[in-house]
Amino acid sequence: MQRSIRRYKKISRIFQAMAHPARLKLLHNLLEKECCVGELQKCLQISQPNTSQHLKILRTVGIIKGKKEKNRVCYRIVDKNVKQILTMYFGGEKKNG
Repeated sequence: MQRSIRRYKKISRIFQAMAHPARLKLLHNLLEKECCVGELQKCLQISQPNTSQHLKILRTVGIIKGKKEKNRVCYRIVDKNVKQILTMYFGGEKKNG
């Protein structure tokens, strides 16, 4: 019984992390391709520290991973379940800015 509660808590944290419009927009971008912080910042039209904070939340729950490339960090979705949910919801829909 206790095991199942832990599982639900983990899933709940994932959905909480996704439940912000800016983070959904980030994930929509990352669904299409791997992106660096600067690209994501331009898409969201928010400050770099704010963008990094949103990325940290998604990274902490294991939805995304970053990889350092020279002097920048590029992110991709690594949680296959989240990717599947986003694909079902957004389908082939292209993001708008």
